[in-house]
Amino acid sequence: MENKAIDVGVLAAKILIESGSEMWRVEDTTKRIIDHAASSNAEAFTSLTGVLVSLKNASYTRFIQIEKRGINMLRINGVNRLSRQYTADQITLDELEAGLIKVQNEKPQFPIWVQTLAAGFEGAFFMFIFTQTYDWRDFPLAFVAGALGYYVTLFLSSRVRIRFISEFFGALAIGLCTVIGVHFHLGFNVQNIIIGAIMPPVPGIPMIISVRDIFEGNLLSGLERMMECLITLSALAFGIGVVLHYM
Repeated sequence: MENKAIDVGVLAAKILIESGSEMWRVEDTTKRIIDHAASSNAEAFTSLTGVLVSLKNASYTRFIQIEKRGINMLRINGVNRLSRQYTADQITLDELEAGLIKVQNEKPQFPIWVQTLAAGFEGAFFMFIFTQTYDWRDFPLAFVAGALGYYVTLFLSSRVRIRFISEFFGALAIGLCTVIGVHFHLGFNVQNIIIGAIMPPVPGIPMIISVRDIFEGNLLSGLERMMECLITLSALAFGIGVVLHYM
């Protein structure tokens, strides 16, 4: 029973980290699941790249490596809901495991074309918010550039193993689309359009979570996530910088 509880707890931790959860939530959820089934208290060490869980006064230990990360609030909510049901004795450990596997294997709720359209509107409206210049003539090009950059980033991230390459080429696509569009008078202000269109791939939520992790004492995961965000921002800046420098 204790062995199975550790496996399920580690699975929950893996899903939470891959979905962009805060580390305190990962540790708390893992310990609650294991402690509810085991006679010994659980100890958990979590980071962005791995989870190590063991029991006090027992020989059971599990380690699992985290290879991919993103932001998926639906998965985080699913894991929280299942863990609460389990600790309230509404479901069994086997049912919890089956539910976690279902959450892990669920496809994104929104198809890629819907995400791309949403990214286009996000980039266009962020152009108004950040620049405070409500020039609707730049709206169509900001929409297209934002949608294109997000799609390129999403497409490459699922096919290229090297991290941050997708963000670089996504920013490159945004810069090229904006400069070419302005050249053909489809837009008028290159800077304003880029400021808005670059926002969809910017890791805003991970940056906030990294600061929260640091304030809560999870220095390792907080600094890891912050460094990852800074490298992502650098890749976006380099992509835009290359276009503006050579065009």
